[in-house]
Order: sequence, then structure tokens, then C-alpha cells
Amino acid sequence: MKKYLSTLFILTLFTTGFNSHGAIKKGAESSTNKRPNILFILADDHRWDLLGKNHPIIQTPNLDELANQGVSFSNSFVTTPICASSRVSILTSLTERTHDFTFSRPATGAIESDNIYPKKLKDHGYTSGFVGKYEIKLSGENFDRFDYFEPLLHSKTNTYQGKEIPQTHYIAQRAKDFIERTQDSSKPWVLNVNFWNPHALDSDKKDQYHYPAKFENLYTDITIPAAKLSDDATFAALPEFLQKSIGRTRWEYRYANDAMYQKMVKRHYRAISAVDEGVGQIIEQLEKLGMLQNTIVIYTGDNGYSLNERQLAGKWFGWEEDLRVPLIIYDPRNTKQGVTIDKTALNIDIAPTILDYANVAIPEMYQGNSLVGLVKGEEMPSWRDEFFFEHMYQPKRVSIPPMVGLRTDNWKFVDFYKNDYLQLYNLQEDPKEQFNLAQLPEYKSKVDELRKRTSDYIIKYENERSEEVSSRVSFLNSRD
Repeated sequence: MKKYLSTLFILTLFTTGFNSHGAIKKGAESSTNKRPNILFILADDHRWDLLGKNHPIIQTPNLDELANQGVSFSNSFVTTPICASSRVSILTSLTERTHDFTFSRPATGAIESDNIYPKKLKDHGYTSGFVGKYEIKLSGENFDRFDYFEPLLHSKTNTYQGKEIPQTHYIAQRAKDFIERTQDSSKPWVLNVNFWNPHALDSDKKDQYHYPAKFENLYTDITIPAAKLSDDATFAALPEFLQKSIGRTRWEYRYANDAMYQKMVKRHYRAISAVDEGVGQIIEQLEKLGMLQNTIVIYTGDNGYSLNERQLAGKWFGWEEDLRVPLIIYDPRNTKQGVTIDKTALNIDIAPTILDYANVAIPEMYQGNSLVGLVKGEEMPSWRDEFFFEHMYQPKRVSIPPMVGLRTDNWKFVDFYKNDYLQLYNLQEDPKEQFNLAQLPEYKSKVDELRKRTSDYIIKYENERSEEVSSRVSFLNSRD
């Protein structure tokens, strides 16, 4: 299907860090640091399939070019599909089961907090920076792990040099300022840029998603196709606890009719395009200052996102739209360009990957694996072929059913253990996850097998808790 915007419109709408031929300019740059700078960019609620290079509608020219010049992962997942837990997992390389952080929980333990990759890099001579969405709690002091730290609450705008500008522009500008301040330093740097977009502004149920005014007319002349499995019968077949979950509550003011669906999905797409613009602005700054040739850029999302699949909204569950995220790694030294890797990558792989690039020892307690070998094109015969995922958050004011599960290359198993409900999908024959096989007698042995392996992961990850976290969990559980 053809793109819906002309090339000229794309190039004039977006501020990019690429030359007129669509390639990252490298010729005039010089590398002064032996160790690379590392730019980690995280978007909120950006699901895996909403990148322009693989999508017929959405426009993300800067991310597309980053993927064309780097490596992208087609099977990248989070181990917990909610922002707070996932972001701690990204920093600590630990599953939620091990670090035990989510909303309404105490700060992540001292050992876990001390081992986050920005702290490890700062301890090994890197200048460490952070700007954007934070909304987590770590033990210790932020100045011990960040030289520059600016956490932001979600808003439409922020004030920069006395002027109100869109928040995506503000975050990108602060990142550019950090990069400019480091240009004369002999130290390498690591910068964490956490965009709030395309997360909905929860206080605004009318419009939800926000972006710079320049994007207002983007996608207006397009009809968004219906989401998969968004028919009434699919919703009616869901168990009552899912029908009454927060996923349905938010559906009511996002996708309850076609006009609302068209409006909200287009606004969500515009918010992603705004993030793409911010990425381009930061890359342009690196290029302008001659730093891009020595900077590794990693882009991903903190969880997936449902856009009316099964007539639900949000994340939290175990379907592909909840768990899968984009992942792009650009290493200017890598000869492998435009490659797509189909090995399973996880959010817990980010921290060991960054430390590996920086030649800093990876803590033994990390549960993820470095992706550097895969990016370089090395054979990795023992790479994972399955992973454990879960969602443990149980708020009192809304219904989010907790779950655990296991995904292999061929199968998906989900246990909503508080609601006595199982799901089993054959991903090869049923990639849309339309047919739940868990209750069919002929699949009992497969359910038993995957349930046992899921239980083994739970035991493993609980045994890998630090003494502080283990004691805290026992205390909190005794009060429930």
C-alpha cells in the first residue's frame, strides 16, 4: 500500500538528522572518545508495528532511517506490560517478579538501584543524564546516578527560555542542551531521553493524545482500518473480568464508535510522529557537533498498546499488542546496516547491552543478555527461544487482573491466576491470537507443560531477589 504523504511533505514537516539522500552524514565527523557515547530513547506506549517502514499509514521518517542505518528487532518484548515496572526492568535488567516495583510499591532495593546502568556508567567515567518521564522510585540519591536529572510530569507544554513549547519539543531541546554541554569534555556520556508521548494525557478524556500544532492535519484524509478482532462477537467471548477491566473502561472514551476510533487513533499516530520528530532533532544535534560517529543510539517503547483490538484499550494483558515494542540499535561502527533480527529481545536486555557497548562489567544479578553480538551478526546458537512475562499490579480503584505467562516461538500461555482463567494460543497457526485452546481436552498436556515451565520461572525469579526485596515482599504479603 502506498504512503499517504509526499516525500516533500515529510522532509518539510520533520526536522531530521539525515542528509538529502536519506543517509546519516558521517564524512566530516571525528571521534575523540575511545568509548562510545550512548543515547537511549524511550517512548511511552509505542507498540512494535507502528513504524513507518513497516506500516502503510504512520509516518516516522527519522526512526525509519535509524533502522535503515542500524539494526532493528522484529521480535522485541517487555516482560511486564505497564510503564513503571517495565522502566525499572529496563534500568535494572530484572523482571518485575525480582525487583518487585510497580505503582504503590516501595522504592526498588538498594542493590538493585545501585546496579542500574546509568549508575554503573557514571561510576566508570561516563557523564550521565536523564530527561523526561520518570515516575519510578529508586533507593539512594539521584545525584549519585545522574549528573543531569530532569524528571517531568505529563503535560501538553513546558516552559523553555520563557516560552511555552510542546513537551516533545522541550524534551528534545533539553537533550540537545545536554549534548552541547558535553562536546568539549574528554568523558563519554550516556543520556536517557524518556518521551511521554504517545501516552494519553489521562486527565483529558476528550482528546487524550497531544502533539505540536504542526501535526494537527496529519492523517486527516485517511481512513484508519478496523483493528483486528474488534467485532462484537470477539468481545462477547471474553470472560466477564476482562469485559469489566480498565481496558474496557478506557475503550468507552477512546474507541466506542467509529468516529471516536478514527479520531483517537489518528491522534495517537500524530503523537508517535511527534516523538519521531524529536528523535530527528536530537540526531541533528549530534551530527552538527560531530558526535554522531561516536554515539550509539537505542530506541524502544516501554510496553505495547491496544488500539481497539478485542474492543479493549491500553496494555496490561498478555496479547501481542500488549507485549511487543519496537527496538532499533544504531552503532556507527557496525557494518551491518538495515538488518532485521528475528531473535527474541527483551526490555531486560537493554542494560547489559549498554554496559557491553561501554566495556563495563555486567552485574551477575542481571537477568537479561547483551544484544551486541546479535547486532554484530554473530552466531548465537544458545539464544533464548522463550520468555516469562507477568503483570502483578492490583490497584483498588480500577480492575487490572494480574497475570503470568510464557511465550515461546510457537506458543503463548497466560494464567490470570486471580480469576481462574487460562489462555493458550498457537502462534504459528493463529498469529492473531483469536482461538483460545486452553479448555480443549486435546491441549491439556500442552497447558500442563507450559504451566509447569511458568511456575519454574516464578520460582527462579523469586529466588533471585535480594535479601532486602525478599524480606519486604514477605512483610507486605503478610499484611494483605
